[in-house]
Amino acid sequence: MNELNFWKYALDSIDKKNNLILLIVADASLSSPGRTGFKMIVDKSKNTFGTIGGGIMEKQMIDFAAEMFSNHKKYYIKRLQHSNGSKLENSGLICGGFETIIFRKINSDDKNILRQVVDSFTNKSESYISMANDGLKIINSSLPNDKTFNYVNDDEWSYREKIGTPYTIYIIGGGHVGKAVSDAMKLLGFYIVIFDHRKDIFTMIQNTSADEKIIADYSLVGNYINENEKSFIVICTPRHDGDKTALLSVINKKVKYIGMMGSKKKIKTIFDEIKKTGISEELIDTIHSPIGLEIYSETPSEIAISIAAEIIKAKNSSKYV
Repeated sequence: MNELNFWKYALDSIDKKNNLILLIVADASLSSPGRTGFKMIVDKSKNTFGTIGGGIMEKQMIDFAAEMFSNHKKYYIKRLQHSNGSKLENSGLICGGFETIIFRKINSDDKNILRQVVDSFTNKSESYISMANDGLKIINSSLPNDKTFNYVNDDEWSYREKIGTPYTIYIIGGGHVGKAVSDAMKLLGFYIVIFDHRKDIFTMIQNTSADEKIIADYSLVGNYINENEKSFIVICTPRHDGDKTALLSVINKKVKYIGMMGSKKKIKTIFDEIKKTGISEELIDTIHSPIGLEIYSETPSEIAISIAAEIIKAKNSSKYV
């Protein structure tokens, strides 16, 4: 889910005088259908935006959220067990695991906070949204973890989440594959920046998925990369020399993932050439190339799916180690 779109929807709804219930999965096990940080908005008519995991559990939580409009309590904490025989509330699922969901009423009093969240994502300025029994607030100081949930009881708890730094993919090469990767990653909620050194190529013009389109020499693309664990780089220029130039520009960047498209022969040639510039074997070994999971893809769209799958694996791998 695109976080910026989620918070924009919340702010727009409040601007239209629609009160909301905000649901956030504050804690969850890996076997749970919801993951920590999953979010949903519910209005009085049970219209929703986002998800907390789907299925019968989500339907029950939507019904519960709608009931909150008829009472005066501002928040609830639900601790769900996805199996029978637990002391926690049963969710109706049998997949195992648990999740804790915060329900929080949102109204015009929260408009300023929502606007700050939207501005944080729009400007890519890192901060934290904090939720507790006493309300919502923004924390601008740095904290050690992206998401933190502390629970003592239903009246003493807090949830904090880093905002303003979206998952971002930098696609170097605006041709057919670059456009297809943009389309695939848009579905996954990524912020998309695409580069090409050619002006007015039709695949760049037709690319409606990219959030930013930058015309720049491939040797300069490294200047545009934000170095963090939410940044991913895909190199798919139309020429061997373009791939090499782009790789040299970004290979030292501290990002989650760098992948480069090409045949094994072309990749070996590029790697041999950049070794001569002083790039170490250890650093070269971090490059995902040939790019993508091996699914025998042929078309640009199939290649994009294999790349997206490999990026998802890299993005989530630390949770499963």
